[in-house]
Amino acid sequence: MAQHLLAPLRATPAAPAAARPAAPTAAPTVEVAASSRRDDATEFLLDADALDPTTLALAAARADVVRIVHSAALPTAAAVRALVEVLEDEVRAVGRDRADVRVVLEVEAVVADDDADAARRRAAVAYAEAFAALTWSPSTTWLIAPAGRLTADATALAARTGVDTVALALVGRSRRHAATLAVAGGEHATVAL
Repeated sequence: MAQHLLAPLRATPAAPAAARPAAPTAAPTVEVAASSRRDDATEFLLDADALDPTTLALAAARADVVRIVHSAALPTAAAVRALVEVLEDEVRAVGRDRADVRVVLEVEAVVADDDADAARRRAAVAYAEAFAALTWSPSTTWLIAPAGRLTADATALAARTGVDTVALALVGRSRRHAATLAVAGGEHATVAL
C-alpha cells in the first residue's frame, strides 16, 4: 500500500485581505414611518418571510430602497447589522454603488412622558410579550423614550446597525408626536407622513 508523503511547505507572504469598502459616510437620518410609499422608488421589504438568497440578490440588483423590519429572523441589532453587510456585499457583486441603495430599518417606537414613564412602558410591553409565546422578544427592539431622546436613540441605532435611516413606526397615541420628533431631530430628522 502506497503511503502519501507530506512535503514541508515554503512560507509565502500572505496577500493582504481585501478590506470591506466603507458604507456611505453620510450621517444616518431618522424619519417617521409612513403608511404610503414613494411611487417613484423600487422598494423591497426584508422581513422573516423574505430572507432568502434570491430576494437578497433581487433587492441588491433592483432596489432603490430596502426596508428591514425586526422579526424572529432578525431579533437584534447585531442580526440587522449582519444582514446589512450581506446586502452590501450583494450590491457590490452586481456592480452597483452602495450609495444607490437606501437601507431603512423600521422600528416600533413609543413616546414616553419622562424616564419613569418610559421604564413603566417597557415593563408593560415585556409583560405582554411574556404571555404571547413569541419566538423572539420584540420589547428589545422597540424604542421607548421621551420625545427629546427618541431621535438620538434612533440615530445611535442606525449607527450600530449600519442602516442609512431608522423609520419610527409610532405606536398608538405616540403618532401625535410625529411633528415634534422632526423638530427635535433637527437636520437629521425628516417626517414622512
